[in-house]
Amino acid sequence: QQKDALEAERRRLDAQVASAARELLTQDRQLQDNLRAARALEGLINAPSLIADLPHVTGMEAQRLLRQVCDTAQAGDVDVSGLLQRDLTGDLAMLERHLDEARAAQRAHNELVDYWTARDGESGSRRDAVAALYHRRHQRYEQITAQCRQKELEIARLEKKQAVYPPPVERALAAIRAQCPQADARVLCDHIEVTDPRWQAAIEGYLGGARFSILVDEQYEAEAIRIVRSLPGRDNSASVIQGEKALRDASRLKLPADSIVHVLEFTHAVARAYLIASYGNVVRVGSAATLRQTPRGVTADGMASGNYRMFRCDLPDTDLVFGAEARERALQAKRGELARLMQDRQDANERMQESQRLLEAIDLCGPLGYADAFARVLELHREIRRNEMLIAQLDVSAHQALDAQLAQLRQDEQALDAELAELNRRTGELNTRRAGIAKRIERLGEEKEQAQEVMLNAEEALRALHAQWPAFDLEARLRYADQEAKSFDPARARLEREEIEAALHKAERALEATLAEHNQRSRPADKVVYSAYKGTYDAALFRALCELRGEIDRVYNILKNNVLVDKHEQLKQLKASFNDAFVSHLCQEIHQAIQDGRRQLDQLNKELVNHRFGSDRERFRFDQDWVPEFREYARFFEEVVKNPAIGAEATLFDAQLSPASARVRDALMELLLGADEQQSLRELERIADYRNYHRYEIYKEVEGKPPIALSEYGTGSGGQLETPAYIIRAASITSALRYAEGANHLRMVLVDEAFSKMDETRSREVIDYLTNTLGLQLIFIMPTSKCGPFMDLISNEFVFAKVPSAPRGQLHTRVLVDRKQCNRARIQELWARHRRTVHQQAELDFMEDLFEERGEEPAAAQAR
Repeated sequence: QQKDALEAERRRLDAQVASAARELLTQDRQLQDNLRAARALEGLINAPSLIADLPHVTGMEAQRLLRQVCDTAQAGDVDVSGLLQRDLTGDLAMLERHLDEARAAQRAHNELVDYWTARDGESGSRRDAVAALYHRRHQRYEQITAQCRQKELEIARLEKKQAVYPPPVERALAAIRAQCPQADARVLCDHIEVTDPRWQAAIEGYLGGARFSILVDEQYEAEAIRIVRSLPGRDNSASVIQGEKALRDASRLKLPADSIVHVLEFTHAVARAYLIASYGNVVRVGSAATLRQTPRGVTADGMASGNYRMFRCDLPDTDLVFGAEARERALQAKRGELARLMQDRQDANERMQESQRLLEAIDLCGPLGYADAFARVLELHREIRRNEMLIAQLDVSAHQALDAQLAQLRQDEQALDAELAELNRRTGELNTRRAGIAKRIERLGEEKEQAQEVMLNAEEALRALHAQWPAFDLEARLRYADQEAKSFDPARARLEREEIEAALHKAERALEATLAEHNQRSRPADKVVYSAYKGTYDAALFRALCELRGEIDRVYNILKNNVLVDKHEQLKQLKASFNDAFVSHLCQEIHQAIQDGRRQLDQLNKELVNHRFGSDRERFRFDQDWVPEFREYARFFEEVVKNPAIGAEATLFDAQLSPASARVRDALMELLLGADEQQSLRELERIADYRNYHRYEIYKEVEGKPPIALSEYGTGSGGQLETPAYIIRAASITSALRYAEGANHLRMVLVDEAFSKMDETRSREVIDYLTNTLGLQLIFIMPTSKCGPFMDLISNEFVFAKVPSAPRGQLHTRVLVDRKQCNRARIQELWARHRRTVHQQAELDFMEDLFEERGEEPAAAQAR
């Protein structure tokens, strides 16, 4: 039983030796790590850059500690694996001496670790200082790398003849194009070129950030600035040009002879207007002496004045953006900057790696417990030796029980051997499976490498596309690809690719047809050269399409922002002229004519009140009624004429009109702009004739009877309508000749075919009315056979007689004229005597007829 306890104690000590040996191995590895780190640090702390950046870390104290550690290299020369052997009888004395060396090495190593990790108040440890240095150098390396990448993108854009914009302008452009694509957002610098290179840097320096102002269509200016304002952070610092106001203000300005605008060329009308309105009074001067008296000026060597101060305004070549030549200068300068940045990047990388190696070496140094572990192993070996000596002194004569135990152990050994054979068999199977899995892993690894290579090639292709098309959001597309890869379906992707390729073929053919149609309708300078693409639809096609898009955008800009803007300005002037002519002439004249017509009728009616023939109890009056078709036109003209805002504050198209008037205005505009010019002119002439606006009527009014419209009175034959006609004409004459307004008037009237349908009494009343009542000189014409009853009324008679004769030259007939001046008093006396004779004769004839009916003889016959 005592032997069993000693053997159990020995097994326990063997387990502790194994554990202590493992700890000693760990500490031995830490010892070796510390030695390697110390050797590395001994070389690194002498680097000039580290001495300059970390003088308090790389001093003499550090060098002493590192040398002290390096001198303890022999402390790790012991065979640690041999310590697991039990027979160390002859080596214990040597190991005791090695323990003293281990304790000295442990003390030196821990002093070095404390040197790096000990904290000095709030300033932190020396290791923290090295980590901070590494962080700073890493940040600088990343910054220079980002600058190199940005510079490469800028160079790629410049190589594609595109300007480089500040980041806020880039983001504002992207936001406006995404949220309001119809605004056609552009940047000012893309549409200006300096014709004199001497003034390039000075002018661009004077304009500064204004060069990157954003141009949009005038109707979207408010929307564009709202989009820019809504951007987060500092991305809302871009500016939007007031294009409409600039065009309006620039048209009123006269540029000085030496204005900077005279050395600029523009491909955008709004850009030109903005420069004229904002910088048109900035003049070019030759010297600083002249500049000091110039309100706003600039010199070729980069000095400027403005706001009562003088300042420097030149720019380096890398920042020039006005024109192709400036972009070429900027490209060369940026290539030089990139070369310098690449050298700085290499230097920064070396320094970053240097500080990284220093930090890694410091982190490799760890607290050392090598001597403690070594002492523990020695102590366990001493205890094992004592245990073995005790076992050797015990009596081992009784073995019977042990023999039975040995037989049982052999049976157990056989069972374990069988189990081992089974495990070996399973091991073979598992090794086979493991080999298959290893092959699969190797194959998948190769496929992964191939897939990664394909992915990298695809990313490089996207980056190449980004260089061709800077507006393409590369990072967003890569993030989308990562999300898409999680649910990637090869079959569906293949179908989508086929559909996209088919759509691409169709779009390319449609593009070719569209450009052919455009070229047929365009001027030679505006044609776009494009030939059908014959190659595969790959990056080459994309590059060609990007170049084509740039050419299309150039032509579009010329047409929209130059030609159309000029035409728009002309149209605005024509519109203003039309508004003035339409309102001042057509509307006012038609409205005035309608009013004059109404006043004329009122005046005629006033005249007709005093015009009556003899004892007639009838009188006449004019009346008018609106034609429904023209009533809306008249109301429109009246509203336009009476609207005080039209002309002074607003145009005919901006003024607030009633819905009915707005419809009339639009209808008139359709006539003015109609395709059928002749039809439109005829219709406009009909509308402009004020006489078409009313239906006119003459009413005959007899006391006690309702008015009778002359259009419904009689048949137009006989004398039924002739009396009203004479009355109305007489009233019209007196009204037209304005007899009531002054004394000097033409008082003569000529009547042809006079009184042909009136009896003698009515005719005489008309003549008396015209001559005696109205005081007119009457000239009337009638056949000689019918003029007898009127001889007593006339003062002069002209008799015309046409007689046949032989032709004389071009004359085929002869007309004889006989003029008579009548003695009206004598003729009236003769006519009175004749009238009495006729009356007497009529009475005799009447009496004779009467007596004949009674059978009596007249009294005159009896008297005979």
